[in-house]
Amino acid sequence: MTEEPVLAPPVPRPALGWIELAVGAIAYVALQLALFVAVGLLSEGTPPAPLLVAVSAASALGAVAIALALRVRAPAAVGLVRPPLRGIALGVGIGIVVWLVSRILIVAYVAVTGDTSDPQEALTLFSGPLAAALVVAIGGLLVPLGEELLFRGLGYGVLRRVGRVFAVIVTAAVFALAHGLNVVFAAAFVLGVVNAVLYERTGSIWPPAAAHAMFNLISFTLALAVAGPM
Repeated sequence: MTEEPVLAPPVPRPALGWIELAVGAIAYVALQLALFVAVGLLSEGTPPAPLLVAVSAASALGAVAIALALRVRAPAAVGLVRPPLRGIALGVGIGIVVWLVSRILIVAYVAVTGDTSDPQEALTLFSGPLAAALVVAIGGLLVPLGEELLFRGLGYGVLRRVGRVFAVIVTAAVFALAHGLNVVFAAAFVLGVVNAVLYERTGSIWPPAAAHAMFNLISFTLALAVAGPM
C-alpha cells in the first residue's frame, strides 16, 4: 500500500495569452476605481469597513472573469482544478509560517524606517460584531481567492512562459506593490514568492489560496481584536 504524495503532478492548463493578462490588469484597476468611487458616493462619511474589503475581492474576481471570458473560457486556465488534499494542508501550514516570518519583517522595517503606520487601520472602523465578522470573512476568504486567481492564476500563468523565476519575482513584486510601499510590503512579497512556487508545484490555485487565506485570517482577526469596536 503506497502513501499518497503530498503534491500531485501539475495539471495541464489551457493556455492564457498576453491579451488576457493586459485585459485583466486594466479591468482590475478600472473596477477598483469604479467601485471605490461608488462606495464613496453611496456612503455617508467613512465607508463601512466590510465594503472597503469587498471592493478588493470584487475587483480581483471581476478582472479574472473578464479576462477568461475573452477566449479561453476555462476555469482550469487559472488553476481552478481539484487540488490534492495534502496540498491544501500544506498551504494552510505555509500561511501560518509566512505570517510568523512577516512579524520579523515588520519589526525590521519599523526599526529601519521608523514608519509605524498600518494600512489595516482603516479596517478597524467598524461597529458591532457583525461588521467585524464580515471583515474577517471577506478579507480572510474572498480577498485571498480573488488575489490568487489574479496574481498567480492569471499573472503567473502568463508570465511563466518567459521563465519561471522571472514570473515568480515579477508577480510577487507587483502583488507587494499592490499592497503599498508600507510595513506589509516585504511580507506580501514573501507570500507572493511562496504562493507562486506552491501554484507551480500543485497545479491548483487552491493551495496558495489556502496559504493566503490563513495569512489574512490571522492578520485581520488580530488587528480587529486589538482595535476593538469603534
